[in-house]
Amino acid sequence: MAAKAALATAAGAGDQVALGDDPGLLFTAPTHPTPGPAAAAALDGVPPDGGGPVVVTRTFVCDPPFFGGADIARLAVCGAVNSLASQGAEPRLVTLGLTVEAGLSRRRLGELARSARETAAEAGVVVAGVHGRVVRAGDADQVYVTATAVGTARRPPTGPADSLPGDRVVVSGPLGDHEAHLLSLRAGSGHEHHVSSGCAPLADLVGAAFTAADGGVRAVTEVTEGGLAAVLDEVAVAAGVSVEIDEVALPVRRMTRLALDDLGVPAWAAASPGTLCLVVAPDVVPPVLAALRAHRRGRAAAVVGTVRREAETRLLTRTPGASAPSRPVPAARLL
Repeated sequence: MAAKAALATAAGAGDQVALGDDPGLLFTAPTHPTPGPAAAAALDGVPPDGGGPVVVTRTFVCDPPFFGGADIARLAVCGAVNSLASQGAEPRLVTLGLTVEAGLSRRRLGELARSARETAAEAGVVVAGVHGRVVRAGDADQVYVTATAVGTARRPPTGPADSLPGDRVVVSGPLGDHEAHLLSLRAGSGHEHHVSSGCAPLADLVGAAFTAADGGVRAVTEVTEGGLAAVLDEVAVAAGVSVEIDEVALPVRRMTRLALDDLGVPAWAAASPGTLCLVVAPDVVPPVLAALRAHRRGRAAAVVGTVRREAETRLLTRTPGASAPSRPVPAARLL
């Protein structure tokens, strides 16, 4: 409430964003001044036999939008680029649309600009354009970001409907860091000082998995809202199968597990941007794991589940203990 009050009384102040300002201009200028030259530069050098363009647009709302080690700009650039890469495309550029509350400090907007540029450089893309609008204080949670990523097709797209009984579920890294950090930050529980958000650009990691699998990747998705449960529920519904998660095999850092336990969130239901979920053919599991673990963001890669042919389409978790039965994941956790 204090933050909202500060925003409400700050509109029009010289060091704060006001109604009528253009956040795209206040946002520090991107590498290229206009989308046209940026797009041309980003797509320059694409081989003649390259695939057609692939476009992904996603909108990001984050409470709070500024958090330890990252912010909503990094989350948006990473999310759009990772979504594009998961569709078999090579990311080339991003554009950003900002909805900013009147009263947000220009210093904070500058932080978002630096974060977006640095994350884009890390991802190997350019920020081709930024556009925005300022809304009245109280009409947005400080700032919302819509990110559009554009790339070129490099391999046939895959999807959850391609999953088959017997396929294995692989995650590329630790689960739950992002959700544990944000929920702890909101609650002031202190865990946020020990657990940081792991959001990161993953296009090169996706490419390594596709190359190693040699056609054996059925689906790849970043673990975002709803966690691993939401990703695998989509697989179960799209392919008409059941998916079983082995809870013991889930890679979760010790401090993250403590935070999630305090917050009452299962690791399989925690948002984990910066971690991929892959459904792969059983015969390509060894090379895929080797490729993921050779990458600095994939060292904790693990096999965590199996696609099964069941009479009922559902998502199951297997609890510790060899004789423990599988149980359906509560539907509420899949939303």
